[in-house]
Amino acid sequence: MFNTFNMGVGMIVSVDKNDADKAVAAIKAAGEDAYVLGELVESEEGVIIC
Repeated sequence: MFNTFNMGVGMIVSVDKNDADKAVAAIKAAGEDAYVLGELVESEEGVIIC
């Protein structure tokens, strides 16, 4: 099933880390599921996907 259909995350909204809780609450109040997926950090190691 995962090889046939796009089983990805869906829509992503990027907000400041300080606003993450407010953004999640607003999206949930609108009737959608929401959660914090990760964070962007400055690094000299390049892109790291965890």
